[in-house]
Amino acid sequence: DVPGHGKVVVDIGYGGTFYAFLSAEQLGLDVCSSKTRDLVSAASAVTEAVKKQFQLHHPESEDLAFLYGTILTDGRDAFSEEPTTNICVFADEQVDRCPTGSGVTARIALQYHKGLIQLNQSRTFRSSTTGSLFTGKAVK
Repeated sequence: DVPGHGKVVVDIGYGGTFYAFLSAEQLGLDVCSSKTRDLVSAASAVTEAVKKQFQLHHPESEDLAFLYGTILTDGRDAFSEEPTTNICVFADEQVDRCPTGSGVTARIALQYHKGLIQLNQSRTFRSSTTGSLFTGKAVK
């Protein structure tokens, strides 16, 4: 339950740090065309709601069991040759200029876990703020 936005569905993934993931559409926004300030405000509200409503656990170190931020996506998680776009809002409402390395790693892990991509199937991720691209894949 996110104040100002109502109930949303988030995935929480780990790729070196924990992030909450959801499509910007769930918040009434478009990750490619909405104002960055609106995306940052909505993502920050999600981060705060998740922190209050969920207890994270890291299997090796409880020092790592915290939510670093929220990544809003274009919702295109199923495999495609086309890039999928996201914005990462972390720490004190900071915005990553790139697709975010640990965020891409976590997003790949989630997509693999959900059966949306296969091992060794490359995906390309685009930053909504700069257009920069990262490519990654799940490997065994």
